[in-house]
Amino acid sequence: MQVSVVIPAFNAGQYIEAAIASATQQEGVSLEVVVVDDRSTDDTREKVRHMAAADPRVSLIVLSQNGGPSVARNAGIAAAQGQWIALLDADDAYLPGRLATLVALGEEQHADLVADNMLLVDAGDGTAVPMMAPGFLVCPRAIDLPEFIARNISTPDAPRTNYGFLKPLMRRAFLASHGLRYDEKVRFAEDFALYVDCLRAGARWWLHPEPMYRYLVRPDSLTQVQTTGDLDRLRRRQRRLLAEAKDRGDRAFATLIRRHLRNVDRCYYYRGFTDELKAKRPAAALGYLFGGADSVPLVVQEGARQLPVVLRKALQGGYRGPAGAAR
Repeated sequence: MQVSVVIPAFNAGQYIEAAIASATQQEGVSLEVVVVDDRSTDDTREKVRHMAAADPRVSLIVLSQNGGPSVARNAGIAAAQGQWIALLDADDAYLPGRLATLVALGEEQHADLVADNMLLVDAGDGTAVPMMAPGFLVCPRAIDLPEFIARNISTPDAPRTNYGFLKPLMRRAFLASHGLRYDEKVRFAEDFALYVDCLRAGARWWLHPEPMYRYLVRPDSLTQVQTTGDLDRLRRRQRRLLAEAKDRGDRAFATLIRRHLRNVDRCYYYRGFTDELKAKRPAAALGYLFGGADSVPLVVQEGARQLPVVLRKALQGGYRGPAGAAR
């Protein structure tokens, strides 16, 4: 078995059949598809069971209670038999040839993780654009931890390029030998956290320039709708990483972590401030506004960044909240 495709699913009945089909139709690799149902309340399980009855490569795990994406992915990884773990979200899809291309690159380069560019597909109008613009990555190459962190910070030359969104194939033996799994307390940026842990453990990660993963951008996804608790857990992880960098005397890496942490802080303070204002709790809102040494300018910066979103929502008949991703 070369590849185990792990699909965590929660109320994904609208998308799950297309996601599974995009995996089972891959050619040039031996594979299994492990779908982990996180206690869906729609027809997700029934659709998966129907596909599993028609294709023995498809299996279904049903969790006893809803645990979130990290718990579901860990359950899939624990059941996987393939040499490579391939991640696939239930509303996304693979393009033909993706798995064979990435497995070949991973084996050629003796990589532990191997990923490709992504097609960001707008759920509203179906338009698709590569996350990494043409010319950004011209040939397969390796990345390291400093580059991974740096490419999770928006820059003018690559405003959409966020490596935390990538869906790599991960060598199962590498994960097992280092005891690496998803942090089950994390429901947001759980991929980012695991990838950091892999790179810190010495993972060799290669990127392929061709976009072969269709990533559906939905305004109601967990990636787009974060709570202050989600963001605060990410802040704490990054602070621990910063402290370790300082202890090692690694100033360059500490500088990168500080920049990324500032991005997360910006979203945290803005999310808390606006959520409390909408809940008509002005005292709590002021607590976020003045909660840090630089929280006021950070809230102003994020407010300016979110203004086009606010105006667009207002023109469409109502604004329900910001969708600022902060990986």
